[in-house]
Amino acid sequence: MNSPHLFPAKSSSFLRLAAGGLVLVFLLMLPVLTVHSQQTDSCVAGVFITKNDFVNNNLSYQINTADKNHKLSFTFPADFTLTLKIVTPDTTFKFTPGTIYGFSECGSIYRYYPGEKELNAQEDFYKIEEAGGLILYSSVFVSGDEIFYSTSLTSSIRRLTLRNLKEDFRSYPDFIAELENMKLRFADRDESGGFHIMDIYEKMVNPID
Repeated sequence: MNSPHLFPAKSSSFLRLAAGGLVLVFLLMLPVLTVHSQQTDSCVAGVFITKNDFVNNNLSYQINTADKNHKLSFTFPADFTLTLKIVTPDTTFKFTPGTIYGFSECGSIYRYYPGEKELNAQEDFYKIEEAGGLILYSSVFVSGDEIFYSTSLTSSIRRLTLRNLKEDFRSYPDFIAELENMKLRFADRDESGGFHIMDIYEKMVNPID
């Protein structure tokens, strides 16, 4: 049996580990990446097996979905099984929930999250919508158009609510005060497609020089 059509990992990851924490080294809005990928013949997909693979953008089982009989999909019913498939002409690889940390398809990045007892976020795959000081996500199957967040790529995914933000940013009263006075919804975007809350975060919590 021949091995699947694989591609070498990208040489420059968009995140790296440094000084004991996650440091952003290459930051682009993921919707822009997706649009770009759709305008080319190449559409690389693959899975992140471990947490370290995820933060270092190290893909495994890479395929080009533009190639004949190469595709990434979910087993049916997708929202129940949450089992990812990578199909090649020679074989099909299946990844059940919890066996991978996430996956990438056409420039979009998805993270698996097992959920919590407090139901801040249910078991699902979460698409990274914007990555900065906060990581903002949408739910792939479960939660409609609701937006979620985490404080890093490896921390708990939580609903984007004032209550949760107060818990996570109790040491930043000015940030919380700004959110309390915010007239827009936390999930609202600006004209460029970015989230307003990210602008407030970068201003009040993590200024960018």
